[in-house]
Amino acid sequence: MPGFTRSWLLLCLIGITRALAAADAPSTSVRDLQYGEVLYYYFQQDYFNSIVQLQVAQQQQRLPNHATEAELMLGGLDLSYGLRDEANRIFQRLLSDETTDASTRNRAWFYLAKISWQRDDMDTAMQAIERVQGNMTPATRTAVINLHSLLLLQQGNNKAAIALLEDAHSGKRWSPYLGYNLGIALLRDEQLKLGAKQLDSIGDSRALDEELRLLRDKANLALGYSYLQNGKPQLARETLERVRLEGPLSNRALLGAGWADIESENFGAALVPWLELSHRDSTDPAVQESLLAIPYAMTRMNLHGRAVAQYNDGIAQLRMERQKLGQSIEAIQQGDLQELLQQHDLGAGNGWLQQLHLDSEAPALRYQLALMSSHNFQEAVKNYRDLLVLKKNLSTWKSDISAYDDMLAARQARFEAHRPAARQALQGTRLQQLQQRYAALSDTLTRIETTANASELATPEETRQWQQLERIGAQLAQLPDSPDTADLRDKQQRLRGILIWQFHNDYKPRLRQASKQLAELGTLLAKSQQGIDSLQQADLDTPADFGMFDQRIADNKAHIDQLIARTDTNLLSQGRQLEQLAIQELEQQQQRIDAYIIQARFALAQTYDSALTSPAGEGGSP
Repeated sequence: MPGFTRSWLLLCLIGITRALAAADAPSTSVRDLQYGEVLYYYFQQDYFNSIVQLQVAQQQQRLPNHATEAELMLGGLDLSYGLRDEANRIFQRLLSDETTDASTRNRAWFYLAKISWQRDDMDTAMQAIERVQGNMTPATRTAVINLHSLLLLQQGNNKAAIALLEDAHSGKRWSPYLGYNLGIALLRDEQLKLGAKQLDSIGDSRALDEELRLLRDKANLALGYSYLQNGKPQLARETLERVRLEGPLSNRALLGAGWADIESENFGAALVPWLELSHRDSTDPAVQESLLAIPYAMTRMNLHGRAVAQYNDGIAQLRMERQKLGQSIEAIQQGDLQELLQQHDLGAGNGWLQQLHLDSEAPALRYQLALMSSHNFQEAVKNYRDLLVLKKNLSTWKSDISAYDDMLAARQARFEAHRPAARQALQGTRLQQLQQRYAALSDTLTRIETTANASELATPEETRQWQQLERIGAQLAQLPDSPDTADLRDKQQRLRGILIWQFHNDYKPRLRQASKQLAELGTLLAKSQQGIDSLQQADLDTPADFGMFDQRIADNKAHIDQLIARTDTNLLSQGRQLEQLAIQELEQQQQRIDAYIIQARFALAQTYDSALTSPAGEGGSP
């Protein structure tokens, strides 16, 4: 089959996708809370918020335990958004840092190779991938082997790719993909027997999930067409029959099965898969080819009358399909494609692309399967999607930023409401009076400590008792001497001695307690003074801060408006590019259909000639 050799590499590209994605997964061991938040968004495929949260955490220096991993993750996320220059700077910075560990260096080299591969700079990609060496995680090693083998295949170095893949030791999860790529490499190196054995082992394997079932279908399709190309139609038929009838590759398998029957000159059997194929989606090139293949088989069976009818029906269907292509092109030119894309949910993640089939009845998306098979178109849709998400976020920010105006106005009103009371407090003398009293108390305590006058630390009750005893003593001194007076004077002296003893006994504890209370009072007065000073400074600074915040909000509003304008410009440019890619693809389909129609007309003329020179078959003369 012409063009099949080129398809091998395309199939190999599909087989590598999962392995490449595996190396992108960040470490799930979380020691910083903010890193866990980043991972939360990452594993929901909300890469935009992952980048935002990651950059915020980095600016706030809240990733002390994940600094290198976060930098590597940010580079990978930038790369997923097509920001190759920014990602390249991050990886180069990691590689230039002498403290970067070997595992991180390997992943950085792998990312650099991936960037160069996406840019079609194969030499640079090869140089980078060859720098990956030493110990690495199984997922990274598998991704490196796949990308390295792919680069070797694109260089035509099939033998080196085979040696690399045969030497690979991967986990059970990824072994089918490595085996598939090895089978493709062997077929390209014309080691048909070994390549067929490798692909056959995958094509006949037990697949437990949809991903592996699709890989099994790809292996059977590649192997079947390889058999067909190398003159083994029976093996081709048996292999292609293993492709699922309802799978995404079933149309090509049915087409190939019919050609295998033709090669075996079993023309009637070829009609079975081709007639089934002809009733399927007419946008598929395999279905369109079956419209010519069916009458071709009938002609080989000398059913000229039926062949003529099938050719006429086929030409009519192809013309109708060409007309629909024209309608799709016109709809795309009128902007319907962009309008349909904008109507989709702009959630993050690659799943958004897979939802396009919901609107497949619309003319602009009727040929979405053919369009999405193009890598350039997929990238264009992804970029357009990303721009729509950015515009949505910017529009949300533009709406939400007005809340900061309300917050600032509320704070300013609250400040103005409390400002008179604050100023009145600043103008009062209460604190000065308290400070003066504190100074007096401090002097008194110093004097007491110096003179050791214990009575000055007496309690109020003790002071009252002392004063009362002093008055009693003065009164007794004025009384005439008598035995009763002497007895009273003796009692007064004893009570006075007891009080003096209490004063001296409690002096030191009371002195310590008074010193402690005075220190606490000094601390409180100092804090009060600090509060007053802060209040005075706030009275001066806060109005200026309000003006600064107001200016920042205004600047951010202007910046958001500028970003929205830039996004609209880029969105318009990307939309035009998207439309051009879609129109080019559909015009190529028109040209292919034109070629089919021309072939059908020539075949129809030949069928008429054959009918005139041959006996009438079962279908009768035309």
